[in-house]
Amino acid sequence: METITINVSPDIAKSFEKADERDKSRVELYVNMWLKEIFSPTSANQRLFEIMKKSSTEAKSNGFKPEMLEDILKYDDE
Repeated sequence: METITINVSPDIAKSFEKADERDKSRVELYVNMWLKEIFSPTSANQRLFEIMKKSSTEAKSNGFKPEMLEDILKYDDE
């Protein structure tokens, strides 16, 4: 990770300074995800489909078959 500086309102700055380390980490995670979304050259849908495609390819290479997924989904319905 790298550090950047952004301007925020005084009340936000005070709240962040008073926050415990757990809350600060959560804020940093959310801001990082939000900025990644804003500056990403691909849309969230495109990234999702890329992940789904990679997952499908990996599942097939590991011997996972559509019938196995159907069995899992049927089991969950019972």
